[in-house]
Parts: sequence; structure tokens; C-alpha cells
Amino acid sequence: MKWNFINNLQRIYDLLDNLKGQTMERDYPITWEKVHATSCAQIGRLLAEQRSIDKEQAALACALHDMGRWVSGKQLDHAPKGEELVRYFLTEGKVYDEKIREQIVNAVINHSKKDQVGTPLEELVKDADIIDCHFHGDEMTKPFHVARLKNTLKELGIDSSNEKV
Repeated sequence: MKWNFINNLQRIYDLLDNLKGQTMERDYPITWEKVHATSCAQIGRLLAEQRSIDKEQAALACALHDMGRWVSGKQLDHAPKGEELVRYFLTEGKVYDEKIREQIVNAVINHSKKDQVGTPLEELVKDADIIDCHFHGDEMTKPFHVARLKNTLKELGIDSSNEKV
């Protein structure tokens, strides 16, 4: 059992539970944020295994990728808004060394740039996000989202010809 990740996931849940008490209007409910963080982390592990990327680093980056939306409540420009909180979360939790923490922060900041190619970790977070949203019923409308979804499904050996993407 990967207890470090489980402990970090508990810290994420605690943070989200604290945010649930706020009265701000949210684009997505806190329950979705918990589900999405958890399922993205697991998809991230799967993709990391496929791509020979560190699974624990990938899972944590995927779990944290929407942190900017958690605190702002809004989807608009949420990726860069998560930078400082992700830095704090990683430093406070003594998670990884500085170089790896910076890679995770960059993956969070850049995960919404799905029309651009980034580092392997950034690409993994983007792909996990797209796959998770797809499997939760989000319809992809942007051409680069559809292309990314189809490519990632193909990489995983999933036939998307019968699915609405």
C-alpha cells in the first residue's frame, strides 16, 4: 500500500472539506472535486505505468491539478491560480525534493493548455483530466480535446469508434 499517497489524499480531502463550508458560488461542487481528484490520480497511475513515468509523482500531480478551482470556485483561469497553494501543499507535506515539486507545480499550472505539448508529466496530467471527464460524461467539444481523448484512448487500447467523444 502506498501510504504516502493515501496520507496526501487525506490532506486533500481535509482541505476540500474545509472549503465546503464556504458560501462562495462554485462552478463544480466539492463532491465532484473529491471524485475527480481521486479518479484522476488513479488514471494518472495507469498512464504513468504505460509511459514509464513515476506513478506516485503522477498520481499526486493528477490529484492536485484543479487546486486553483478548489479555492476560487471558478473554472476560468483556475490552473495558474493553483500555483501557490500547490507549492505550499507540497512544501508543508515535505513531499519530494525541490526539483520534483517544481515539476508537479508546472504540471498543475499547465494542465489547461491542452492544445500545447509540455513535459511528459504535464502531458500525463492533461490526458488523465480528459479521460476522467470523458468517463464521467463530459462531452468534448474543442477539437484539440477530442484529438487528445482519442489518442489517449487508443494508447490504452480502448476502441472509441462506438463512443460519442
